[in-house]
Formats: sequence, structure tokens, C-alpha cells
Amino acid sequence: MHALSIPTWVIHISSVIEWIAAIWLIWTYGEVSQNRAWWGLSIAMLPALVSAMCACTWHFFDNSASLEWLVTLQAAMTVVGNCTQMVAAWWIWRSTTVERSASNSTALNTLMPLPLLLLLPSVFPIAKETLFAVSLFPYLGFLWFLTRSEQTPRLALIGFYTLLVFVAITIPAGIYAKSAYGANLADVDWLHGGAESFLTLSNILVVLGFRQGIIDRQLERLVDQKS
Repeated sequence: MHALSIPTWVIHISSVIEWIAAIWLIWTYGEVSQNRAWWGLSIAMLPALVSAMCACTWHFFDNSASLEWLVTLQAAMTVVGNCTQMVAAWWIWRSTTVERSASNSTALNTLMPLPLLLLLPSVFPIAKETLFAVSLFPYLGFLWFLTRSEQTPRLALIGFYTLLVFVAITIPAGIYAKSAYGANLADVDWLHGGAESFLTLSNILVVLGFRQGIIDRQLERLVDQKS
């Protein structure tokens, strides 16, 4: 448990708590907006929670080499989570599209994400570094569909995009850890904590964004009821 300093532990634990809060708020947002597609996103975020718990468990046991399989599992669940979030974002976008295509075209679009889901089991034998790199592509798809839906609270959308800053900082930080310290990023506490702080920032923005989105939706319903 001494592999991480107390401030870095605080960052990790707060990130997990914030993600759980985001899952709950997104579910609530689906209720107040009367769009159950948001419930799908809430459920789709669970694999990312498993990924975070794998990382925290590995750190708790001082980044033990015998438990490196947890890092591989973390990477695999990141890929799975980003894929499920992309499918959920596609569902949100589709549910808010006013114009519908012909029935055959619609049926084809409904099946579009399924090949992605069928490919998920194949990610597990791949090296963890490759998995983390691959996970970026479905996440970009997630952002694309979520942006196109035009239903996401603005601050929450900024929060989801901020995760790209975390990724952009983590890569050079990992390279610097190797070149300067001859160690993995997870074993260089100040670099590790500094990079992870951007993940915490991303989650905070998502939480605050959906909290405000819920308040705005509730106010809209009150106005409609009075009018």
C-alpha cells in the first residue's frame, strides 16, 4: 500500500467515487429527461468502474509483479467499457434523431454496434499496452455520438473530452518515467498522481454537468406544469 503517497491515493479514490456518482446522476438524468437511452449509458459505464477497481487493487498490494494480471484486466475492461459507452452514446443519438430512415435502413442501423460487441472477447489475449492504445478509438466514437446527440449537458460533455487531456499527458509522462527513472509510471508517485489528477478533473466536470442538467430539466418541467 506504500507504493502510492496519500495525495495520490486521495486522487485515485476520489476518481472512483466521482465515477460512481456520475453513473447515478446519468441514471437520474434519464428519468427527468424521460429518455431511457441514458440508462443505457449509466449501465455501460460499469466496466470502466471495474477497470478502476483493478488499478486500485493492484496499487493496494504495492504494484506487485505477481498481480500484473490485474493491469491487463484493467486494460481489457477499459476497452470493453469504451465500446459499451460508444454503443450507449449511439443509442442516445439515435433516440434523439427526429428524422428516421426507411424501415430497412433503420433495421440495419440497429445492428450496427453488434459486430463491435462480438469482437470484445478477442481483446483479452492482447498486451496491456496495446489494449490501452486500442481503447482510445471506441472512446472517440463515444464522444462523436454523444456530441451529435446534442442532449448532453455542456459541462458534462467538456468533462468527457477532458479525458483526452489525461490520455495526452499520461503518454509522455510514462515515457519520461522510463527514461529518467527506469521505472513504470505507476512506480513514480509524483508523475503518477499528477497525471491521474486530470482523470479526477474529468470526472468532476461530468458529475457537475449532469447535476446541473438534472436541475435544468426539473425546472423546465415545473415551468411546463405551471403554464
